[in-house]
Amino acid sequence: MTAETVGLTENSGWQVGVRKTLPINPAKAWEFLLSSEMVNLWLGVLPDVQFQRGARFHLEDGTDVKITVLKPNSHLRMRFQPVNYTQPTLIQVRVIPSGENTVFAFHQEQLPDREARQERKYYYQQVLDDLEKILGVFPYN
Repeated sequence: MTAETVGLTENSGWQVGVRKTLPINPAKAWEFLLSSEMVNLWLGVLPDVQFQRGARFHLEDGTDVKITVLKPNSHLRMRFQPVNYTQPTLIQVRVIPSGENTVFAFHQEQLPDREARQERKYYYQQVLDDLEKILGVFPYN
């Protein structure tokens, strides 16, 4: 695989995954991740939505979102289609216990191209950095 094709897979097209271990007890991580303030940070401003399998909604920018899998205290998967994408992508968000800490992982596949992959990689890196800063200022344990 060359630098031009990093992130390109045969079955899932362009994809990106970013993860970071953060100082939050695994028992609290899911609640923290799905709190309205944190969802606003990593997904965007939502209408009043219950996070449950099958829920469908639009973000302020018109992005169409449908929750396809929701396993409490583990992960969720969403169909995610911004208005400027010709087809939907898939996002998976996980919380993974790591001792007294938690690994937060974001993975997105079926991105339209290399540029979208780079944009989403940067976006998720910023999200994880912001989550780390929030936990440093307001510990959630």
